[in-house]
Amino acid sequence: MDQFDEQLQAFLDYLAIERRYAVNTITAYRQDLLQLKEFLQKDGGTADLKQLDYHHARYFLVFLQNKGLSKSSIARKVAALKTFCRFLQQDEVIEDNSVALLSTPKKPKRLPKVATETTLSDFFDELSKREDPTSLRDQAIFELLYSSGLRVSELAALNVSDFSVEGRILRIVGKGKKERLVPMGRKAIAAIEKYLQQGRAFFLKDPDNQALFLNHRGGRLTIRGIEYLLESYIKKGALHFQMTPHVFRHSFATHLLDNGMDIRIIQELLGHESLSTTQIYTEVSKAKIQHVYFKAHPRA
Repeated sequence: MDQFDEQLQAFLDYLAIERRYAVNTITAYRQDLLQLKEFLQKDGGTADLKQLDYHHARYFLVFLQNKGLSKSSIARKVAALKTFCRFLQQDEVIEDNSVALLSTPKKPKRLPKVATETTLSDFFDELSKREDPTSLRDQAIFELLYSSGLRVSELAALNVSDFSVEGRILRIVGKGKKERLVPMGRKAIAAIEKYLQQGRAFFLKDPDNQALFLNHRGGRLTIRGIEYLLESYIKKGALHFQMTPHVFRHSFATHLLDNGMDIRIIQELLGHESLSTTQIYTEVSKAKIQHVYFKAHPRA
């Protein structure tokens, strides 16, 4: 293992243990920095970290732009590089961190996709007509995603012990392994109770399995499995809206904001570290107001 790989591994361990970065972020940063190494070694170059400076970083940025990468992808790679160089300076591998001067491309602001209250209500009404174990499980999943604004990864990680009817709350371990408590609506609670009483036993193969949501093999339902479930409902026409599980989270936040909830409370419920992340939902509400205005006003 050469110096670059040794420092890269130490950096990834630091992100996982001390900074508690999400696994997906660590994996992405690893790929980004290995791409940097490959770029530095191109045409007989060297990946000597002591020689890594602002100019190398700028050339790498141009290389990425010429490859046609999106601004979002480039911004993440720049973040990986700058975080890595800060770590190298702290570890005294490099003396000066000129890479810190590198500017990050501004990502285009994309409004999150949101389903209307009517669309979701119709979907849940359709689901509630079925009483088979699979439908009971799926209704509990989608009701909970919308009721509590969970990330799909958070929902997939839930155990039966995380569910409390009495407290009407869930204990969630989110990004950075930070815990938060989120409330559940009565519809979600009713759906989960029904699934636990009449549906979960159908999937359960191992009595010691504590996963709340199970697949047909008796294992924990994965993120991809939940995405596949939603795709199947879209294909069957039960949901007349192209959406991913994350749209339930976007809809949760937007509908709360539309109905008067303080944005700082929404920030807490979503588990956002920064209020600026949550404020994107105010833009969605503004866009909705404009749409309704121009559609309704006779002289708009």
